[in-house]
Amino acid sequence: MLRFYMSKVISYISKIATLPYLCYMSDRKFLTRCLQLANYARGNTSPNPLVGAVVVYNGQIIGEGYHHRAGEPHAEVMAIRSVKNPSLLPESTVYCSLEPCSHFGKTPPCSHLLVEHGVQRVVIGCLDPNPLVAGRGKAYLEQHDVKVDTYEDPEAFEALNKVFFVNFLKKRPYIALKWARSQDGYVDHVRESTEMPAATISGPIAAINTHRLRAEYDGILISAKTLVLDRPKLNLRHFGGTAPRPIIVGSSSLTIGPKELSTLDISPLIVTTEVIPGFDCIQADTRDVAYWLPKLIEHSVYSILVEGGPTLQSSFVSANLVDEYHEYVSSESLGQGIPAISIYPNSSIMLGSDQYNKSIG
Repeated sequence: MLRFYMSKVISYISKIATLPYLCYMSDRKFLTRCLQLANYARGNTSPNPLVGAVVVYNGQIIGEGYHHRAGEPHAEVMAIRSVKNPSLLPESTVYCSLEPCSHFGKTPPCSHLLVEHGVQRVVIGCLDPNPLVAGRGKAYLEQHDVKVDTYEDPEAFEALNKVFFVNFLKKRPYIALKWARSQDGYVDHVRESTEMPAATISGPIAAINTHRLRAEYDGILISAKTLVLDRPKLNLRHFGGTAPRPIIVGSSSLTIGPKELSTLDISPLIVTTEVIPGFDCIQADTRDVAYWLPKLIEHSVYSILVEGGPTLQSSFVSANLVDEYHEYVSSESLGQGIPAISIYPNSSIMLGSDQYNKSIG
């Protein structure tokens, strides 16, 4: 009989010991769903972050939502609205990929909404870097007797909103460089005239992926030389979405005006030493990237894909202003030309006949 009761006690203790682990696994599952939901709005929420939320009652999701675009209801609001039986909310746990906001903006604070509905537990993927929130949402909930757990591994949730975090923590737009090079390391022939066409390096699948990338950024940046030589459209011909705004970095040796800018589908933002009448300009020394780059945020450009040549890209690298790199490597060689910058990729895959390399930071 004693052995029987001892086995029951040991079994009970074992169950208690595994509860934190089971809770952790459950939290991870529902927070993963928050990430999935948040990604549905990728490319549509700038300057706001991507956020997903789910409401869980007795281990089952009874409500979920995500922030669709700036100015519209936040993820927590959408999740709460989707719950068919609101009386279950006080006994439910709300999971959020990002800390619920605590300030009044275009929409009321989500932390207040959760308290108003009697939610007793909230699990968040990571804290919000916005100084208007930055722990205040979590504090407000705790001050109103809501148990708040922050996921112990926030990396995936911070990566979800890499642009948002760089904007607030580094006070500048998020910067990605993109280029294509030949097998022997050249991005183009040496060209001094529009009469000489650019080298064709990457293939059609790489082009689709490049336009997918463009759709994720607010701005696409090139030099005045690239504008004059290539007359690019800088649009989304091969992918759906919102095209980024062209940003042209001027040059003292090149004159650009309405004629050179006529191929662009969207009115550009021009960084220049001399203001061009009729165009939106940032007047600055174009070589001083660290000076004029933060000013782009004032023009609602929170992320930039730099597609200019190696000289322009190197200026970002030298100033330590690059957050990620995208490189396509052709199987063909040029023999000679303009050398590409070099990276050590974190990942590589094949896109048709091109190798696609990506590197973070």
